[in-house]
Amino acid sequence: MVRVLAASIALLSLMATSAQAQDSVVEEIVVTGMRMIDWDPDEVPVIQLSRRADFVVVNVRVINDTRDGPTRRREIEQTLTSMARGAERSVDIDLSIEDEGVLLPLTQDMVSTLTLGVDGSRTDTSVATLVIKTPIRPQDTLDSATRRIEAFIENADLSGRSLVSVSGEWELSIVNPPQYRGAILGMIAEDARSTSAVFGPEYAVVVEGLSNRVTWRQSGPLQLNLFIPYDMSVTPRP
Repeated sequence: MVRVLAASIALLSLMATSAQAQDSVVEEIVVTGMRMIDWDPDEVPVIQLSRRADFVVVNVRVINDTRDGPTRRREIEQTLTSMARGAERSVDIDLSIEDEGVLLPLTQDMVSTLTLGVDGSRTDTSVATLVIKTPIRPQDTLDSATRRIEAFIENADLSGRSLVSVSGEWELSIVNPPQYRGAILGMIAEDARSTSAVFGPEYAVVVEGLSNRVTWRQSGPLQLNLFIPYDMSVTPRP
């Protein structure tokens, strides 16, 4: 019988379970536009799992240029607290801060602990950078999803000289990519079986790289392709 994979389907399941245990911490990953060019099309494997992203994401700058430092800090904290409170009451809006591509939810209690930035060379202007996201619904388009965020910003309760504006491009996020590992491995195994049937018993189909982590790239306005970077080869049996 032609060897389809270096391991059986049972071993694939074991690999998936092991990998998921290593990735037991659930993270939400921001998928930037750069993901569309990180992988050369010739290097992306044939087997990819297509799915919609979980959220539309955008960076937001909260700026305040009140001259008096303590007053400026108080006004921007009041604005941030009001935004956090509004997000907590909304089923459509989440506020977060980004740490190395991972989103951490922003609560009212966290506002006073934030380190504010400076707007360029203007030392009397403080800036807080947040991430606003909205869940992608089955019927959503990019326009309908982004409108919810724009409405939240327009209705923000601003304190003093605080201003809120969108900064950067609309992006996507996905929650816990490793959860799709098992499905992708199953698709790879099925493709290997089909390839084996085409070439017949005189050839062996070998798949390598299955220990690689799940990665992803944006394939449409709200769509992602998830895959494991693997190589498949067909060689004559000895």
